[in-house]
Amino acid sequence: MTRHLSEGERRAQILRAARGIFIERGYLAARVEDVAKRANLSKGAVYFYFESKRAIFDALVDEEHAITISFLEEADRDTRPAAIKLVELGRKYLDYFAGLKTPPRFFLLMSEMAIRDEDIRKRVNAIHQRFVDRIAAVVEQGMKEGVFEVYDPMAVGLVLKALIDGLAGQSAVGVRPDVERLSTDGLRLILHGLLPKAYAGVEAHAS
Repeated sequence: MTRHLSEGERRAQILRAARGIFIERGYLAARVEDVAKRANLSKGAVYFYFESKRAIFDALVDEEHAITISFLEEADRDTRPAAIKLVELGRKYLDYFAGLKTPPRFFLLMSEMAIRDEDIRKRVNAIHQRFVDRIAAVVEQGMKEGVFEVYDPMAVGLVLKALIDGLAGQSAVGVRPDVERLSTDGLRLILHGLLPKAYAGVEAHAS
């Protein structure tokens, strides 16, 4: 006897099928009937939960970022010093990308679609800015606590977000992060920089 699925389980079933179809065929070539067939459902059943192919894609975009955004939301609620929060954030992202059972190829598809489609680009950019703002808030906290050097928090947020995107992009093509190296010297580089204090003035000559 087939078990009756809850609304949440049925939506998840459709999204799993859609993710595979979009990755294999691309967004433009994929059809709702393809998603329905992959999910062993009727086309009408898919439309009961999602009004359009775009609604399915948007739900997948949200799903793609849900876990990683939750790390930042946890950091917002964390009352510990910023340095501890930043290190823990770094380790959470490393563990997440290293622990994925399958490469996050939808990340690359999402980026590709953002190039072609203005609405998707705005959606992806809004999520990007949400990441940067939250990371910048942790950095600003560390500056107020006197443990971080004084920089533009948004600039630091942009750099750290670029590192996260790099991890996602590498993972998407099967390059898993070297957690041991990145969680030791990699984090040490972020926290302490590359140049020793004796060479602090070199940036003035470089510019």
